[in-house]
Amino acid sequence: MDGYISLKAGKEFWNLLDMVFTDEFMQKHTNFENFEYFRYSSAVMVNWGGDYMVYPETVFNNFVIESTEFQTWDEMVMKAADERFS
Repeated sequence: MDGYISLKAGKEFWNLLDMVFTDEFMQKHTNFENFEYFRYSSAVMVNWGGDYMVYPETVFNNFVIESTEFQTWDEMVMKAADERFS
């Protein structure tokens, strides 16, 4: 599937995302109150909660650009992890 990203996920992966994307982080860096609203708004583009996280890279990154202060999903994840674990 050209242009799509597929990451092995599972319960631990989803729990980690929930841990790093705190309400404080989401309110500070995005247009969303919490990570749940972000997931809901992007559900058209991303398969959330399965054994794999699957998304069209360009489309999802454009959503991130429009609704956050980040240029890519990867940049957003890295910043959230840095803030949570630093």
